[in-house]
Amino acid sequence: MLPQHAYDEVLTALASASAEEPRRRLSRVFSSFGTVDRYIEALNHPSASVRESAAYGIQSACSVAYGRKPNPDVDYGLVINALIPLLADPDRDVLQRATWVLSMLGPGVVEPLRQLRERGPGKLRARALSVLAAVGGEEALSAADRAVVERLIRIKLLDDRARPLDVCFTSWIAVPGGDQQGIVELLDLFEARPATFALGQSVGAQDSDEGFEYGRVYVTPEVDGWTLVLGPWCNPVDQERAEDVLRVVTELSRRYGKAQAYYFGEQGGGSGWLVAENGDVVRRCSGSWEEADAQYTLGAPLPEEHAACIEEGITPDNEEEWADLAPYLAPELARQLGVSPSAWGRAP
Repeated sequence: MLPQHAYDEVLTALASASAEEPRRRLSRVFSSFGTVDRYIEALNHPSASVRESAAYGIQSACSVAYGRKPNPDVDYGLVINALIPLLADPDRDVLQRATWVLSMLGPGVVEPLRQLRERGPGKLRARALSVLAAVGGEEALSAADRAVVERLIRIKLLDDRARPLDVCFTSWIAVPGGDQQGIVELLDLFEARPATFALGQSVGAQDSDEGFEYGRVYVTPEVDGWTLVLGPWCNPVDQERAEDVLRVVTELSRRYGKAQAYYFGEQGGGSGWLVAENGDVVRRCSGSWEEADAQYTLGAPLPEEHAACIEEGITPDNEEEWADLAPYLAPELARQLGVSPSAWGRAP
């Protein structure tokens, strides 16, 4: 921890910094002090840079996200009450930081935000709803707020459009046609709720990023002749999900003629694909540079896999070269075999 006597000097320098690089460096130093009571005071500072940095300092010292334990030296109620006014901050960066931090402070934020939703002030109510949804999902919302959200979704669905899926990790099942209800029934999904593309993709991304929460999926409307099921539940090469996904994709292909499942992790996260036709598995493959990849292999390589090798100038039978190519193939194979969510909504 940095010396406390330096706190005021850094705060003053941060408040007066005009260039981006000095301001960024000072912010990093300021948020490293770990003095939560001083950060609470700084949330009212005239400088937006100071307010944002103070909020980030609170995040670093108090966050319980990703399994972190509460800071025993912190009065979380006091921190929450100090951050809530920033949900109406005129500076966009401060507003976003306050939203993030409140969503990381645990279930203690739920009741104050529910009261805020009921009693106002009005300028804070919209952001309070966003934080509640981030903290506890539907369960954190009051019955009135759930009705508000559902009404808003129904309105947005009237003009909803597919958009490219751009997340670090993603899994999906693809089924030809537009029998959304039939797919829901075959997969034995329940507690269905209407959702826009943005909401469905956001939920899938959050579940994937937070340690693969398997409890939710998003079933899309028909796009380019296919219906997709998005979420980590659909991963065909995950140790916990592989056999179940193999079963449901086979069943889907028996009913709809074809069905596929994919996994893709950007920046070297690997790829996986499963292709079935008329109730039979045609191919399953995992590419992640791991020895476990071999246990998922079913069927012979697809013609599209051979074509990808040739396009990259490698020998299809060269295991070492294939191991370097396979982790990146899922989106392109999906596009060639049906539809890829990474290409939705883009101009041709």
